[in-house]
Amino acid sequence: MARILDTQEFLDTICELLNRGETSVAIPVVGGSMVPFLHHGDTAYLDPPRDPIKRGDILLYTRSTGQYVLHRVMQVNADGSLWISGDAQQELEYLPGKECVHGLVTSARHKGKINRPGQLRWWIYSHPWRWLLRYRYRLMGLREKLRTRRK
Repeated sequence: MARILDTQEFLDTICELLNRGETSVAIPVVGGSMVPFLHHGDTAYLDPPRDPIKRGDILLYTRSTGQYVLHRVMQVNADGSLWISGDAQQELEYLPGKECVHGLVTSARHKGKINRPGQLRWWIYSHPWRWLLRYRYRLMGLREKLRTRRK
């Protein structure tokens, strides 16, 4: 008989697997904070976090509220603290250290295709898109207008 888990319990289990060293642990993407790179319903594949964490990495971490979040590293500070943001956001979130980091996204399935570091789509969102932080809302609005005109 299948057992239904709530989101918190599911992600707690994912973190336990990562703590044991499991790799390529799949989680469904929920929400839109990582659009345009990851969309609701895509799949992210996680490995345990590596040292050092780098700008452009996508991490699974917990906020001080206990909420699990999947966002991109925007800046790594000398003291090990991090500035993180979703690809659809303009705000930065401060993480005091890597003790709240549970996993690193090593590949992702988007529209049926696997994306990995080193591929063009991955590079665009971990480099140029990261630099365009303050212009993201405008660029995403323009993208949406272009999409609706094509239809």
